[in-house]
Amino acid sequence: FDFFCKKLLTNIFLCVILLSIPNLNKEQDNMKRRSTKQREIVYDALMRLYHPTAEEVYEYLRGEFPTIGRATVFRNLAVLAEEGRIVKLFFPDEVAHYDANIDGHYHFVCRRCAKIIDLSVNKRVLFPPREDFVVDAQEVNLYGHCRECCDCVQS
Repeated sequence: FDFFCKKLLTNIFLCVILLSIPNLNKEQDNMKRRSTKQREIVYDALMRLYHPTAEEVYEYLRGEFPTIGRATVFRNLAVLAEEGRIVKLFFPDEVAHYDANIDGHYHFVCRRCAKIIDLSVNKRVLFPPREDFVVDAQEVNLYGHCRECCDCVQS
């Protein structure tokens, strides 16, 4: 009888463990998505900065939170972008920048000083419908020279 009870308890224990594995993964996903104090600190910094890189966010936060880790900042920027709370911007030959303005807008990038300027748009560019793909996002970047750099270029 003891052997039977021990065997039954062992099997029940194993079933409980196996059944809880998907819940562990779900819990990890929830933790990743759960709003944390550090994530809100990173988000608040991004709201105060203008198109910063991850490194610029990290350097900015180190002044106020000297113990914050670079990996923490980078990871939280990735999660915020994945959640759609911020936008990760890619420009040719540049590191990624982040934008807290998630409303539809375009960007102007100065070729000389690399300044990024938001451009509001009244109407999105629409393309004729096609059967071989579906557009779910649009990004337009204009390149040239900002007002401050125009004088340098013309002289």
